[in-house]
Amino acid sequence: MTKTDALRLLDCTVTQLAEKLGISHNAISQWPENKIPLAREYQIRDLANGKKPITRQQVV
Repeated sequence: MTKTDALRLLDCTVTQLAEKLGISHNAISQWPENKIPLAREYQIRDLANGKKPITRQQVV
């Protein structure tokens, strides 16, 4: 999934996506455009399906 795909899927801006994922806008801007980190892709797909994404705090 590309960064653009993620933003389109959730119909949001980078700032809104950062808020949804609980990360900074700067973190997202560091993602490569052509392939976002796989763990973030899973979180974004969960959000798109109406689920609350698993966060690092829930895993630890």
